[in-house]
Amino acid sequence: MTFAMGGAVLAGLYLAKLYNYLLFHTLVEIFSVVVACGVFVIAWNARQFMANNYFLFVGIAFFFVGAVDFTHALAYKGMGVFPGYGANLPTQLWVVARYLQCSALLVAPLFLGRRLRPGLTVAAYLAATSLLLAAVFSGVFPDCFVEGEGLTPFKKGSEYLVALMLVGALVFMRKRALAFDREVVRLLSAALGVLISSELAFTLYTDVYGISNMVGHFLKFAGFYLLYKAIIETGLARPYDLLFRELKLKQEEVEILNTDLAARAAELEEANCELEATLNELEASNDELEMTNRELEAANQELEAFNYTVSHDLRSPITCITGYSQILLEFPADRLAEQGRGYVEEIQAAADRMTQLISTLLNFSRLSRSEINRTTVDLSELARAVAAQLRINEPQRRVAFTIAEGLVADGDSRLLRAVLENLIGNAWKYTGRRAEAAIEFGTTDCGGETAFFVRDNGAGFDMGEAGRLFVPFQRLHDREEFEGSGIGLATVRRIVERHGGRVWAEGEPGQGATFYFTLDRPGGAAHPAVPESCKLAGNATGGP
Repeated sequence: MTFAMGGAVLAGLYLAKLYNYLLFHTLVEIFSVVVACGVFVIAWNARQFMANNYFLFVGIAFFFVGAVDFTHALAYKGMGVFPGYGANLPTQLWVVARYLQCSALLVAPLFLGRRLRPGLTVAAYLAATSLLLAAVFSGVFPDCFVEGEGLTPFKKGSEYLVALMLVGALVFMRKRALAFDREVVRLLSAALGVLISSELAFTLYTDVYGISNMVGHFLKFAGFYLLYKAIIETGLARPYDLLFRELKLKQEEVEILNTDLAARAAELEEANCELEATLNELEASNDELEMTNRELEAANQELEAFNYTVSHDLRSPITCITGYSQILLEFPADRLAEQGRGYVEEIQAAADRMTQLISTLLNFSRLSRSEINRTTVDLSELARAVAAQLRINEPQRRVAFTIAEGLVADGDSRLLRAVLENLIGNAWKYTGRRAEAAIEFGTTDCGGETAFFVRDNGAGFDMGEAGRLFVPFQRLHDREEFEGSGIGLATVRRIVERHGGRVWAEGEPGQGATFYFTLDRPGGAAHPAVPESCKLAGNATGGP
C-alpha cells in the first residue's frame, strides 16, 4: 500500500508539473518544509525524555532548513514574491538550505551519547541562518545561476560538496547503527542515498524549469518522504523505537537483569536448600554422635560398675562358698552331721545370690540392647497387670494403687513393661515398712511436655544422692535394709533413652519418692536436672 500510495503521489506531482511547473515545484517544496517542521516538532517536544540527541540536533537544524526552503519556494522564478530578483536568488537559497541540511546530518552522530544544550543550538542555527540570508539578499553571497548560461561553478561545486557531506553523514550514521532501531537505520540510509542522488541531479540543469531540475525535485520529495517515514511516522507510531529507544533498551536490560537475578536467586535458594539439608544432616550426625558418646559414657560407667560387681558382689558369695567348703573339709567327722547342715545352707544361699546377680546382669544386657518394636502401648493396662502380680506375690501387703486411665504411648510393649515392673516394683519394695502404703501412676505437665510418673510414700531418698540412682550397681540403701542388685533403675534409664526420652526422680528421706520419665524426645539425656514445673503433684486419677 505504501508503494502504491507513493506511486500515486509521484504521478500526481508529474501531472501537476505538466499542468504548471510552479505548482509542481511549490508542492514539492511545501512537502519538504512540512516534513522538516514535523521533525522539529517531534524532536523538540520529546527533548526532556530523549537520551539520543542525534534526532534533537537534526530536528533543530531542520526547522531552519524548512524556513530557508520555504523562502526558496517563494523566491522561485515566476512566483513574483521578490520582484527585482531573478533565478539566482532561489538558487542561492537552495544552496544555503542544502548546506544547513547536510552539515546537520554530518555533525548529528557526534551527539549520540553526548549532552546537547537545545537553547544554545537554536541560537547558533538562528545566527548562522540569519547571516547566510543577509549575505544572500545583500548580494555578498556568491552567484549560483546566470540567466542564459546556467549554473555557476560555485553552485556545481557546492552540490558536489553537499553530496560528499551527505555521504559522510551516511557513513558516520551507519558506524553508530547500534544506537538506532534497525528499521530506522534502513530508512535513514535510503533517505540519505536518495538525497545524494538529488544533489547530483541539481548539478546538470541549465534551466530552472528543465528536466534535470524536475528529476532533482522528485528525488528530493522521495528523500524527505523517507525522512518522514524514519522520524515522524516512527516517532508517532513507535516512539520507543526512535525517541525513547535508550529507555526501551534500559528496560530490556533491566528485565534481563531481573531475569538473571531471579535465576541467580533461584540458584542461591537451591544452594541454600542444599546447605540447609547438609546442615539438617550434620545436625543429625552430631545428635547421633552425641547419643553415641552418651552411650559410650554410659557403657563405660556400666563397665566400671560391672568391674566393681565382679570384684565385690560376685566375689562375696564365692568367698562365702569357698570359706564354708574349707570349713566342711576341716570339720571333724563326728560333728559334721550336727553343724554341717547350717554350713551347706549358707553355701546354698550364697550360690543363689550369685545366680540371681548373673541373671540380673544378663537381663540388663538383653533389655538395654534388644531391638525396639514400636506399637501403641496401653500403659495403664500394663501398670494394672504389674500391680496385680505384686499383690499375688505378697497377698498379705496392704497397698493402695491409684492408676490413671487411658495412658498410652508409642513404644515397645515388652521394654515398657520392664520399665513399669522396675518402677512400680521399687515403689512396692520401698513401701514395705508402711502400714498403709500408697502407690500412684499418672502423668503431669512438665514445661509443656507430658511426663509419666510413679509416686510412693515409702522410704524415699536424699536428693544429694540422686545422681547415683540410675547408675548400674549403685544402691542408696544397704542390702540388709532393702534387697536389690542396683540394676533396676539403670535398666529403666537405658530403655527410656532408647525410646528418645529421659528419666529423673525427686524424693525426701522417709517421705517417699516420685520417678518421672518421658518418651519420644530425641536427644534426651539421662537423669537431667528436675524442671521446676515438674516438682508439683501429678494429676493421676482412677481407681485402685
